[in-house]
Order: sequence, then C-alpha cells, then structure tokens
Amino acid sequence: MKRRSGLGIAFGLLAAITVPAATLAAFTGLANGSFETGTYADAAAPFQQLDAPNSDIDGWTVDAGSVDWIKSYWTAADGEMSIDMSGASAGAISQTFDTTIGNTYTVSFWMSGNPDDQANTIKNLDVSATGGTVTSYTYDVAGNARDNMNWTEETYTFLATSATTTLSFVSQTATAFGPAIDNVSVSESVPEKNDCKNGGWESMIDNQGNSFKNQGDCVSYFATKGKNLGAVPPVTEAASAADAATAADKHSSKHADKLTSRQSTERHAPKDKAKSHAKGGSSKSHKSK
Repeated sequence: MKRRSGLGIAFGLLAAITVPAATLAAFTGLANGSFETGTYADAAAPFQQLDAPNSDIDGWTVDAGSVDWIKSYWTAADGEMSIDMSGASAGAISQTFDTTIGNTYTVSFWMSGNPDDQANTIKNLDVSATGGTVTSYTYDVAGNARDNMNWTEETYTFLATSATTTLSFVSQTATAFGPAIDNVSVSESVPEKNDCKNGGWESMIDNQGNSFKNQGDCVSYFATKGKNLGAVPPVTEAASAADAATAADKHSSKHADKLTSRQSTERHAPKDKAKSHAKGGSSKSHKSK
C-alpha cells in the first residue's frame, strides 16, 4: 500500500514493513518541496546566495558551503523558485521529516544544472537519507539555456530506520555553476504479508528495527498484527563499538603472542651460536660477521 505526500508522486518503491495500517499516523511528507516560501531578502534580485549555516528557505537548512536560491534567473521546474546547489562554492541542504521505522520512502526530485558554463557541462549531485546509502546523480547541461533548462525527474529510495529522517542534497561540483534541483516530494510504501515471499523478507524490518531470520518469521509478524517481532535485533552503536573493542583485544593479544614468541627466539639465538662455536665453529663464521 502506498501513501503519497501532498507534494507529488514518486516511483520505484522497495519492500519494507511496518505496524498495521490502522495504527499509522498520516504521512505529511516534506515541507516546501519547490522552495517557494521563505525569507527572500531582495524581491527584485534574480537569485540570492545563502551561505551555511542558513535557514531562510522554509523547511530547509543550508548545511555546508553555499547555494543560490533562484527566483527569475532561470525557469523553474515547478512554480517560480529553484536551487543552484553551488553558490560561491559547492553547497549542501537538508530537511528532517517524520518517518515510520520499516516503511520505504521514495524521493522524487527534478534535476538540471546551471547552464552558464558550457565549457564544463557535467554537474554532480549526491543524495542521502538517515540510514540509507549515498547515491550520486549526474546531469549534462550541454545545449541548455536559462529559458530551456530541460529538467529531468530523478528518484532516490530508502528504508526508514528511525522516527525522523534527514534528507540531504550535496553538490559535488566545486564551481559557482552547480547542479540544480526543484520540486522535491516523497511517497511512502507500506507493504503487506505477501511481500515476505520470494526473498522479500531479507530486505524488511519490523516497526522496532528488527530483521527477519526467514520468510516464516516475516509472515508471523503480519499474522500477529505486529506482536511477534523479527528475530534478529538491530545492530546498535554500542554493539558495534563492543565488537570493535573485541576485535582490537584479539588483535592485541595475537600481536603480544607473536612478540613473546619472537623475543623468546631472539633470547635463545646467542646460546645456539655459542654452542656452535663451542663445538668447533670455524673462523669463517667470524669473517662473515
């Protein structure tokens, strides 16, 4: 079952599971996905540079570098406003929104790039979400113009591992002519028991973040309306730290054993040489020293 935010439609959903639908809170999605509202300092300016840290765009924060909040400088994909992800330098923006652990979310956004630098047309952008992988996107602005941006829809999908998720866009173009984004929206997927089949359980988690050991474990979670949780608990930071400490102890002990063995060999070596000389070692051995 898929639930959309009011900002648009997204595609390419992956399997995930959550608590029964009757207990789900309404999914509100992102705020101000087309960057239309906020504190725009000069209404007559075609764009405004925002340097980190900055929260002038409603719902969004500029986390690193700088971005250009575009107004009339070029044609937006939706509404009037959009973002050049490289202002004076490569920038980063993010927004945190409510999610349900175990649900899958697909981010839809429209991508283009600043067309002013036709000598360097490739624009690079990274997108990530809390608990998700970083995905890189590339756009070629060759032949584009400010009144012909050729916006292209892209999607990014992640599995929620916490009650809130931070979605981040990061420019990887270190000039003042960066990738451009607009019309960002998020849709939510709430799978059902049948999604446990055909290996689907392997990519699922329950509403507490537990994984499933097999298909039956997954089906049981649905059959009991969430009472029987997944059998594999999530890996916590504390557990990861403990594992790392254990590995370090094992390495330290192994290193100490090797060192003790080597020192023992080194201590006995002179005795062996002395024994050899005592048995009549030749002067050739002394010359070789």
